[in-house]
Amino acid sequence: AVVSTQSTGGTGIVTRRPLIMQINQDHDAIEPWGSFLHNPDKKYNDFDQICEEIIRDTDRVCGNDKNINCEPITLKIHSADLPTLTLVDLPGITKNPVGDQPRDIEQQTTALVRKYIENPNCIILAVSPGNIDIANSESIKLAKEVDPQGDRTLAVITKIDLMEKSAENSRVLEGKVIPIKLGIVGVINRTQAQMDANISIEECLQREAEFFKNHFNYMSNEMGTPYLTQRLCSVLMQHVKQCLPELIIRITEQKVIQQSILDSLGPRIEDESGALADLVMKFCREFQNNMNGRRSVQFAASERALSGGRHLFEVFDSAVCQELDKIALPADIEADIEHEIISAGGSKPALFTPNIVFDNLASRQLEHFTFPIKKSIKKCSETITEIISILSKKTFERFPILKRETHQISLTLLLAKTQVVEKFIDSYIQCELCYINTNHRLFTKNRPQLEKTFAEQTEGKDGKESLNGEQLSTKKIKALLDLYIHIIRNQLMDVVPKTVVCYMVLQFCDDLHKDLMKTLFSSDRVDDLMKEDMLVEERREKALRMLDALERADAITSLLE
Repeated sequence: AVVSTQSTGGTGIVTRRPLIMQINQDHDAIEPWGSFLHNPDKKYNDFDQICEEIIRDTDRVCGNDKNINCEPITLKIHSADLPTLTLVDLPGITKNPVGDQPRDIEQQTTALVRKYIENPNCIILAVSPGNIDIANSESIKLAKEVDPQGDRTLAVITKIDLMEKSAENSRVLEGKVIPIKLGIVGVINRTQAQMDANISIEECLQREAEFFKNHFNYMSNEMGTPYLTQRLCSVLMQHVKQCLPELIIRITEQKVIQQSILDSLGPRIEDESGALADLVMKFCREFQNNMNGRRSVQFAASERALSGGRHLFEVFDSAVCQELDKIALPADIEADIEHEIISAGGSKPALFTPNIVFDNLASRQLEHFTFPIKKSIKKCSETITEIISILSKKTFERFPILKRETHQISLTLLLAKTQVVEKFIDSYIQCELCYINTNHRLFTKNRPQLEKTFAEQTEGKDGKESLNGEQLSTKKIKALLDLYIHIIRNQLMDVVPKTVVCYMVLQFCDDLHKDLMKTLFSSDRVDDLMKEDMLVEERREKALRMLDALERADAITSLLE
């Protein structure tokens, strides 16, 4: 990374955004050329156009005044003559704001520079102009703060031709004034006047070499832009070797990560029909395994992952059993019983309580089961719907159209099975209402004990009944109603889960694959169904490029070992 104060190499506010120059040694490149990350399809062979594009994109982001921005410009340069290297040209540290720059411009530029040079893998090029005292160099001061040992700092002195000719300045270049472990290299940059006069880079380099031979002959071999390039490559190579063990570990870790991403995204589809059939089979198998307890899913409202069958069991326990348990005889049931006894007598009082009294009362109580049962069936349907949504998202994540179609077909089939369950339970309750079975085995078995217990509770202290005949009948009917309702409640607690599992799970599983294959393959839409999400393709391409770069980096590190 190139660190300097403003105007170290030019005049005015020169660099206002980080410029990342990725130099690639390309032996196939007949002439040097470049491209920008923000416009990768355009190839630049004229480096004046590259400069214009840098200025244009800088103005686009930063405005036309002097403001800076941390968003980098990435420039890739391909050349057969240049070494593979990445340079980051950073905005110079600005002391006083100009133009529309904020008042804290110094803090902003310093923070921006630190962001790059604090990276322990970054080689710091601390640039200082030759016409100021190196003891006041902000770039060297900042480099020493982040690299106190000087293991990755190389100092560069520009504008050597403007330095006073003195022994003190020679000592500066020799590193005797401020020691720099990696050395100090003096250069003479191409000036704006030379650019305006169309003096070529080659001629400027020749003038630079002649200057050092004439003025610093004893160290001219270690001065100038060509030597800086050579020295920088040497320092970089040495630094890479020092970081090699850690670098190999990071490359290996990243290769595993990128390969994992590719595996999760899956390969490109070649046989679309075959892939569609495989995905449908996988989806159906996943659903079946979830219901059988072999797989687990994480509900949004659940703290832990459970199998789909277990989720359904919890619905049976909470929505079916607990809701039905809440249904009890109303507090005013005795008044209802008395009213029913009176009504059943017709035009004259009844000598005995007729069976119709019990039948009517029992039927009315059984009707109270209808609402909670339908509510529990709906809850079961919602649970299975959530399982379908989770599994379809997981199985068809790459194919949004297929995911939507599969989800819709599955829900349509589930709705049909739910309606079958509701119709069956309606018929079952209707059967219970039509025939009050007082000869039920459990009812006849428990009735004698119930009547005996009831008689003991209603017998007075003198051994006589403490209740009159009508009151006694009311109490007995209430007790028998409670027994009968308890029996039917237990039957429903058994019948409802069995019916749900039979139709909404087992038959649903049996018909799901058939319905999906029939509907998805019935129209000529396989191409549309197997279209991947654009983000998936982008992620795959990015992972492939990253993996390719890591493979090349791995090959390079193996040569360095």
